[in-house]
Amino acid sequence: MREVHLPGAAPVQAISRFGLTLASRGPTWRAEYGPNDANILRGSGLHVINSDGHDLAALRSAGYRQIHTPNWVTELSLSGTSSARLAAMKPKWRATLRRAEKARLRVKHDRFDPLRHGWLLSADLAQQRSKGFRSLPHAVLQAYAKASHDNALVFVASDKREPVAAMLFLVHGHVATYYLGWSGEAGRRSGAHHALLVRACDHLARRGLARLDLGQVDTVNAPGLARFKIGTGAQVRGLGGSWLRVPWL
Repeated sequence: MREVHLPGAAPVQAISRFGLTLASRGPTWRAEYGPNDANILRGSGLHVINSDGHDLAALRSAGYRQIHTPNWVTELSLSGTSSARLAAMKPKWRATLRRAEKARLRVKHDRFDPLRHGWLLSADLAQQRSKGFRSLPHAVLQAYAKASHDNALVFVASDKREPVAAMLFLVHGHVATYYLGWSGEAGRRSGAHHALLVRACDHLARRGLARLDLGQVDTVNAPGLARFKIGTGAQVRGLGGSWLRVPWL
């Protein structure tokens, strides 16, 4: 993994394999440039871009061609009040939140530490195996936390000092991204993730963040998780798909 620096954009994290360089959800342009500078993209050295969806005209002008249709993500605004976020939730989501509040779970948050939170990483690996999915290697999380210690945050819900659920978020600029979550049986019964997410949103909003990216929504392969994300009142937005530009072809 390496950084690609483009005029008018935040540093782009890119991966190079087999002579091709891939960037995902980037570049992110400063307002005075906007996503329309095809000349910068043309000279970027990026061969494959998983577009965020705001730069499609520039990608076409720069000679990229779409090779994969867009995924969909859920984005929750943090600019309003806690009451406004509560009002935007679906009724069933609010009902589960009330159940979690009645359970009187203890919710705490802290900066991620690979030693103190090793139990969460182990639980995450176990659930990946049991549910048959794969996420980013934990080495990515550990590297991010080392480079930006205040921006990897863990929220834990406990019942009688025993963790029943947890969520981990990464902060970057004015946005936070949901990175992973885990819940035990007691956490699922009490709706702990609902309480955790509300507490996390309140904390992130106080930090001045504008948006929480809850990640991809997949109603076919993960309908329960999709319902959870949409139930928060988050907006569902289509990304721009994958785009390829190979100058020598």
